Amino acid sequence: MSGTDDLTAFFRRTPVALYRTAPDGQVLAANEALAKLLGYESVDALRQGLPSVASVYVEPAKREEWLQVVCDAGIVYDFDVQLARPDGSTIWVQDTARAVRDDSGRVLYFEGALIDVSEKVAARKARDMFIATVSHELRNPIAAMLGLGEELSKGYETFSDQERREIAHLIARQAEDASWLIEDLLVAHREDTSRIVLSPEDFDLTKEVERILEVVDAPVTVEVDGGDPIVSADPRRVRQIIRNLVDNAMRYGGDDIKVRIETGSNEVTLEVCDSGAPIPPDEAANIFEAFRTRDDTSHPKSVGLGLSVAQKLARMMGGDLGYEHRSGYSRFVVTLPAAS
Repeated sequence: MSGTDDLTAFFRRTPVALYRTAPDGQVLAANEALAKLLGYESVDALRQGLPSVASVYVEPAKREEWLQVVCDAGIVYDFDVQLARPDGSTIWVQDTARAVRDDSGRVLYFEGALIDVSEKVAARKARDMFIATVSHELRNPIAAMLGLGEELSKGYETFSDQERREIAHLIARQAEDASWLIEDLLVAHREDTSRIVLSPEDFDLTKEVERILEVVDAPVTVEVDGGDPIVSADPRRVRQIIRNLVDNAMRYGGDDIKVRIETGSNEVTLEVCDSGAPIPPDEAANIFEAFRTRDDTSHPKSVGLGLSVAQKLARMMGGDLGYEHRSGYSRFVVTLPAAS
């Protein structure tokens, strides 16, 4: 086999998607890796189905931008672009290419390589969305605290004692909202749950529910069945669970929200129920994943940590958290060990 044949064979076998295209977009050469990357069964199928590479650009303007860069500089590095496949799906690739010219400087063709960066782009978008959402959720309580604090500072003497207490209460509530969001972030970030501090003790679960509902701006019914619901757990972390479940019901559930507590022999069950529609099975399978949010623009956007954090904390304390839809209600069911 000659050196040229060896090079051709290497070009075809290499796992990196390689190409050579004419200035008008015609595919002059391609390997199997490129064909598969772009969604074709073979190089021949790619040649037949792709008369010009310009047609695969989701944004035609990106093709013009690519041409401008590679023609002006002679080479383009790590150019991210979204391409369309024959089946209608899209893929993000990173394109590195150079322009090959004749002696007069005229571009003969472009040759380069594509790398699939779809996961990286998706992760970057998810990160940006997460940062934007966290910033939004923290900005609201911080802005409220600053505004209320400034009003109280400027007009302290003009407010009555009762008005001052009400303003201080509002500031405390906003600070608590920001504090719980930060706590959720810390729990979600720690893959090693042994680093999450727990301080278990015996306490009445009903009192912790009432404590959370004191600052909830929605009617929530509380039902208690069985004996006194005394659990052995960390009360602060249990409040974090309850708060997240009630917040989830208010964001995405129906108008009728209730908390049911039932005492068994070895465990206490707490259900946060709402009259909303059931979660579709394909979504229900993933609702306890971190940063997972319901695709519902009619509700305020959330960070998507509440359910994941609640389940993690429940399991750390010897209990669990699950979901079911029964008797017209979506139910998030928490179990915690009963005090001995």
